[in-house]
Amino acid sequence: MDGAVGADHRVSVEPRPVEGASATPIEPLRPVFKPYLGPEVRRAADAAFDAGWVSIGKLTYQFEDELSRYLGLEQAGRHLLAMSSGTAALHCACLLAGAGPGDEVICPSFTYVACHQAITATGADVVFCDIDRGLGADPESIRSLIGPRTKAIMAVHYAGLPCRIDEIRSIGREHGLRVIEDAAHAFGTRHNGSAIGATGDLVCFSFGPVKLITALEGGALVTPREDEVQIVRELRLLGVDIDRALRTNNRMWDYDVHRQGFRYHLGSIPSSIGMAQLAMADTFIENRRRYCREMSDAFRGIDGITVPDTDFEDIGSFIYFVLLEDADVRSRLVEHMRLRGVATGIHFQGAHEYTFYAGSRRGDLTVTDEMAARQLTLPLYSHMDDDTLGRVIESVTSFFA
Repeated sequence: MDGAVGADHRVSVEPRPVEGASATPIEPLRPVFKPYLGPEVRRAADAAFDAGWVSIGKLTYQFEDELSRYLGLEQAGRHLLAMSSGTAALHCACLLAGAGPGDEVICPSFTYVACHQAITATGADVVFCDIDRGLGADPESIRSLIGPRTKAIMAVHYAGLPCRIDEIRSIGREHGLRVIEDAAHAFGTRHNGSAIGATGDLVCFSFGPVKLITALEGGALVTPREDEVQIVRELRLLGVDIDRALRTNNRMWDYDVHRQGFRYHLGSIPSSIGMAQLAMADTFIENRRRYCREMSDAFRGIDGITVPDTDFEDIGSFIYFVLLEDADVRSRLVEHMRLRGVATGIHFQGAHEYTFYAGSRRGDLTVTDEMAARQLTLPLYSHMDDDTLGRVIESVTSFFA
């Protein structure tokens, strides 16, 4: 999700000096993230400006239709609604699940705080579950935390890798709980032959500045229930019911307000940009797969570094990460790479360490604490040039050499 720890959500670490290295890094630093904003994107923005309607309108609905076709939602009987951000989608998903004051929603601590803020924005309490060594929510940890106040489960597909979602959905059905999937990292990922979003219950995407496809800012909510479509349309537009007029770019001054709503709608300009990005999504996915495979091939077998356990065949990769022995090794590698002109990131520290969530109920978070100290994010973005890819690989391998 898009947020306050910089556009790429990095968390700073305290680097230790690299023995014998100069304090001056190679310039410029190769970034962790870099959105593709080529001529196709600029033309799409200009076309939206030329249309003269910049708020939610026909282009928003067209973006929804094209996303639905890309994800295969129509034949699955599912419905997608564009939102102003992935966080807005998560918030509305929590509301659809019935979360409110006195309720609890179970969610991994090891994810971006947008998930937790979406939960607490409803008045419900977040309950922190642990992750497994694939960095997704641990189903057994979830099961151990279910209580009389539990209203929903929120699962996260980390770095594009599907979590153990089949087991988590089964737990949800067993206890009558809705399962919300944060798929901000997983646009383009496939699971059991279907795109993430084409199965399950409530699924949320982000199209923020650094996601696999970007609308500059934006998100989407997928629901399997037709009766929830109009509810979400009203939630995203201050509770107002003027859907028919917006489809034709006509303002309608005679409307009704049915519920508490929010300013969560997606305008025409980001929708147009999103469609231009969507047309290139398969190319983005394929070249990111190549970069991930090359990095994994280069690092696999190096003592002290663990690469993602996947061949990336069905993965729409948002980030590429490695696991190191401990926080001390990570800190020294961060500085080593910086001095070789390569930026790094950390996704994520455990949210249970934040002041705002200090009193939140939680399970045993042993794996969360371990992985939060070991994880390191390396540069990955669409159309990354081979020189940058080579620099990233060399900066890691030279550290271990």
